[in-house]
Amino acid sequence: MDNRLSQREVEIFETMSVPKAVAALAVPTVISQIIAMVYNLADTWYIGQLNDTNMMAAVTLIFPVFLMLSALANLFGIGGASLLSRSLGEHNYVRVREAGASSAWMAVAATLAYSLVTMIWRVPLLRMLGADDGTIDYASGYLFWTVAVGGLPTVMNMVLAHLIRSEGASREASFGMSFGGLLNMLLDPFFIYDWGLGLKMEGAAIATCISNIAATSYLLYYLFRTRRENVISLSPKYFRFKRSVAGEIFFVGLPSSIQFMMSVLSNAVLNYLMAAYTASALSAVGIVKKVDMVPTYVVQGICNGVIPLLAYNYASGNYKRLWRCAYFAGVCSLCVTFSYLALCESFAPFIIRIFIDNARAVDLGAVFLRLHCMSTPFLAIFFLVIAFFQATGRGTPALFISFLRKGAIDIPFMIVMNVVWPMYGIMAVQPMMDFIVAVICLAIYRIVQKKDRRELELKKTA
Repeated sequence: MDNRLSQREVEIFETMSVPKAVAALAVPTVISQIIAMVYNLADTWYIGQLNDTNMMAAVTLIFPVFLMLSALANLFGIGGASLLSRSLGEHNYVRVREAGASSAWMAVAATLAYSLVTMIWRVPLLRMLGADDGTIDYASGYLFWTVAVGGLPTVMNMVLAHLIRSEGASREASFGMSFGGLLNMLLDPFFIYDWGLGLKMEGAAIATCISNIAATSYLLYYLFRTRRENVISLSPKYFRFKRSVAGEIFFVGLPSSIQFMMSVLSNAVLNYLMAAYTASALSAVGIVKKVDMVPTYVVQGICNGVIPLLAYNYASGNYKRLWRCAYFAGVCSLCVTFSYLALCESFAPFIIRIFIDNARAVDLGAVFLRLHCMSTPFLAIFFLVIAFFQATGRGTPALFISFLRKGAIDIPFMIVMNVVWPMYGIMAVQPMMDFIVAVICLAIYRIVQKKDRRELELKKTA
């Protein structure tokens, strides 16, 4: 069966005005990202109402380990989605099905392996990340349910959403993720507080696990229900572990995965350095990292939402539409980040106090937030350029930039700045790094764009 895109999907990819096409794909993605962000913030808020700094510190310590799930999801989800959309632009429907099946089954295998390792060695892992006697039990219980047990549905929720979005069905993909996020927010208080099950921090983890199972189930149901109409297949018979398929998925998805992996390492070092001060400092960092999800998730939603649009037009040779879409997405992303910057600089103490009512944690969090939020406009440039490179199958520059932003430079700088400006200097590193990386991103993007323009001119004269 050689399924084709619907008329609506063809219109989005080829003829719809750029603002409308970007909105059609990006807005549902942004909404689902916002809901995912809100339910992550909800976990922090609900736990914060217990007013236990050890619990908040435990959530912070776990964050790098949980972030690895996003790394796996992006490795196979974005890599598979890019190959799938480019195959659609080339009208290669066999390759479309191979891309979908291969990315899904590789994600399953990798996630099961990671979850098993985490379950077996979670206590020594948490000790290495800085857990002490006050936080180890909280962190261990939370990690068991969110990663060891809930790792597979968490990853597959994101991978399936990427694949479904890549054929233009952004609303359906976003509904699945949104459904899981809303369910988590409803379940959290019942599982956490004494008037419900009273499981406290572990209850938040169980609620997250159940919600991701529900979201993944919905997306699988959607694919099954529309199997005769859509172009995606998860059938194992289309799984191709060969360079042209699996290698392409891995190569294109690796930059986003590296970004998250290096974020894991970077956040682990950040938490380790902060843990040497007080639980209040570590709690404050955790809250700032959660608040920072607001611009990060929105910008990621915009950039990930337009990847199918960029990939399709690149594969079909419509470079002008490709550049217009990238430019419009960039303008939208910068508007979001500058608004966030202004809000945080003006209302930092109030924002931190929403999550915890501890005077020392609020004071530290306000300073940390004002320092950290200065990186967000540069972050918008980074995400857009990475999305452009992934959409066009250029894994090498994307990989270089991703590695540069996290781990390669920021970790040594955090160690140095902690000596120069104890504790506060650690939080000043990220804006410095993101500025440098943004300049490099724009320089590389201009080089690639000039190359594409030359190719376009050659096609016109041929």
